[in-house]
Amino acid sequence: MLERLLLLCEKYPLDFIAHLGSSLPIISGLIRHKYLSLSSKLIIVFFLFYFTKETFVLWLSILKENNLYLQNIETIIETWLLLWIGFSCFKSHKWRWVALGLAISSSLASFLTYQSDGVSSVSLSSFRLFAIFFCLSYFNKILTDTRVKNILLHTLFWFSAGLLVYVAGTFFIVLFSEYWYKDINKVPAEVFDKYWNASQILFIIFCLFSAYGLWTSKYDQKNLL
Repeated sequence: MLERLLLLCEKYPLDFIAHLGSSLPIISGLIRHKYLSLSSKLIIVFFLFYFTKETFVLWLSILKENNLYLQNIETIIETWLLLWIGFSCFKSHKWRWVALGLAISSSLASFLTYQSDGVSSVSLSSFRLFAIFFCLSYFNKILTDTRVKNILLHTLFWFSAGLLVYVAGTFFIVLFSEYWYKDINKVPAEVFDKYWNASQILFIIFCLFSAYGLWTSKYDQKNLL
């Protein structure tokens, strides 16, 4: 089993860096736990779920069992975690109803297109659309409320910025994900690896942004008007 793990580490180094990278926001948040708001704590829950999921994916990979279906389940849970974060920082009833409707629609689309033996491009894409809606909504909130003195010391800004970089950067990659996974004979392994590695690099950036954002949580209370 250890030999299999080392082989996977050697073959897919970026995957393991991304896996370990998802623990950075968790560590950063735990160090700053005294200063965390509810939304910041939920960000830790978001990454804790991802880290746990990736650990289970790694376990299935070691056992040589199919784990692609977990990406379809992951998007549903992450959508509702992101909605939970949104509810903790948006007080507008209109936004909450719109966000709830989009989350239900996204989850329903993921459920209807669920595949037990592969990935669903609809599921992956719907989560990214919801995440883009969340990020742009929060940026608009910062601009209209004008309560944040310095956005560079604002936790939710860094989380939203990192998330937007990740979901927008990988949107067209996941849009054709079923093609990348199913038509292995049509898509050379080198091409697949380039797109997959690009996704992992963008996720690592997301983790770094979020970790820094949680580190600045010490200044959140004094940073609001």
